[in-house]
Amino acid sequence: MGDALLLLLMALVWALFLGELSIFNLIVGTVIGLLLLGVVQRGQRSSTSSRVFAALFFAFRFVVELVQANIVIALLAVRRRPKFHPHIIAVPLRVESDAAISLLASTITLLPGTVALGVSEDKSILYAHAIGEADIEKARDSVTRIETLILGFMS
Repeated sequence: MGDALLLLLMALVWALFLGELSIFNLIVGTVIGLLLLGVVQRGQRSSTSSRVFAALFFAFRFVVELVQANIVIALLAVRRRPKFHPHIIAVPLRVESDAAISLLASTITLLPGTVALGVSEDKSILYAHAIGEADIEKARDSVTRIETLILGFMS
């Protein structure tokens, strides 16, 4: 019953985004919702609603991290003598699936000042380049925070 209500909500949100509440838009919204739930539920043990809320929280936190990273990079750009602190960091991974690792790498690459460089062969370490943070542990913790958010809806 909870999944049906969630699908209905997704269909309504889709129709509202398009600006027209029609049967066609509701059907398309339901299909998109089913696809999203299929991706989110693949091999999962937690409930659909908790994973959807975790995914929404991930999106919100990503926007917050994005704004913070943009401010840091903007300050580096306008300072007369910017103090860059480039690092290549190795982050031990807790995520295991290829999809979760790809999402993590893509997410941190979207943040200004951070680029995912690669993953070890055994998929246990992510290598990334980061600037702006003098402390290597703080740079590693920022990647770990995003990984924790991903674990919330993909584990």
